[in-house]
Amino acid sequence: MSKAKTVIKAGVGAAAAVMGLGAIVYECALNTKLNGFFVNLFDKRPDPTEFAPKKDVPEPAGEDWFEAHKGDDKVISAEATGRIHAYIIPSEGPSHKWAVLCHGYNASPKATDRFAKHYHELGYSCICPSLRGWGNDETRYCTMGYHDKDILMAWIDYIVCMDPDAQIVIHGYSMGAVTVMLATGEALPAQVKAAVADCGFTSCWEQYANVIKLYAKLPAFPLLHAVNAVSILRGNFDIRKNVPIDAVRRSVTPTVFLHGTADDFVPFPMMERLYEACAAPKTMQAIEGADHAQAVFTDPKLYWKTVDEFLKDKITCS
Repeated sequence: MSKAKTVIKAGVGAAAAVMGLGAIVYECALNTKLNGFFVNLFDKRPDPTEFAPKKDVPEPAGEDWFEAHKGDDKVISAEATGRIHAYIIPSEGPSHKWAVLCHGYNASPKATDRFAKHYHELGYSCICPSLRGWGNDETRYCTMGYHDKDILMAWIDYIVCMDPDAQIVIHGYSMGAVTVMLATGEALPAQVKAAVADCGFTSCWEQYANVIKLYAKLPAFPLLHAVNAVSILRGNFDIRKNVPIDAVRRSVTPTVFLHGTADDFVPFPMMERLYEACAAPKTMQAIEGADHAQAVFTDPKLYWKTVDEFLKDKITCS
């Protein structure tokens, strides 16, 4: 065999190996039936999306409250989403206030329990959707907010159809914050009055590169390119097009950004970049010492003071 043929054969073999590894990582990261393996393999810390509180912070009775109030799973269909699922928690009395609450990666609607409880106590009706691949959703693959924004927008349309006088807050943490930010880059109904983005990333590409470096100790090239090629070939989503920082540049929805200073999973400096890029009225709040998705536990008083004060002149109905 000539030297040229040997080099070509080696190159083809290396490319095939990279694509094969990309397919494995894609399945472990985005196949929601397998992702637990991926999380346990690369992240030796407690699962950041499980909201385990600090030992010196009392845990609100959110989970029991959610189970008691969530009711039946509601299913609707939309052209952009197909069948989608959510729990709807109506307000105690007549109200036009609504909160749509978006969970994070490796989670489900029950992970929004603490948020739902807070908004419900303020007189809101709450919708807690299952995002793509999680909870009661009927699909298998996660899209890290990319197609989840369509789920969020379908539930917004559902609210507006039921209650044209609605005043809506969209609130998400981690992947749910990405969902919220991507939605604010779209043409939302006037009924959407505010958004809350808790520890969301600037772009999926940058986030995945950070995760690969931090937990797998590998460079982004060529592995991330292979993962993205697999995602596109399988009709899921193009990681390069999942860019919340571009969406908030188009936003007209007043937005609260929150992030824990100890977050290295979604790096804390991403919040300031998102805040600076956002074209809408905005505020941001760092939660000192909070790890990923822990801000609401680490300093709940500051967390909710920031959110509630921002919303008080945005949500004016009873």
